[in-house]
Amino acid sequence: MSGRILLATRNAKKLAELRRIIGPLLPDVQVVGLHDVVPYADVPESGATFADNALLKAREGFARTGLVTVAVGYFVPPHSFRAVCTSE
Repeated sequence: MSGRILLATRNAKKLAELRRIIGPLLPDVQVVGLHDVVPYADVPESGATFADNALLKAREGFARTGLVTVAVGYFVPPHSFRAVCTSE
């Protein structure tokens, strides 16, 4: 696979992290952020959850750019995973 993937964020740390993860797996794929594409208005975060808002952002990114688009909806740091899974 070659080409570009859009991470629908302006957050430099999220972009660097996805590049670190994707780079070794798909060296011919360039991960770009919202600063790297033609500007468009931010999508209102009108979803009920972080995941809903991520889906809204990903769909808008694809509609505006035609690129495969990823948006981060919810992240649990690895050290927190056990606490989240056992909190119920």
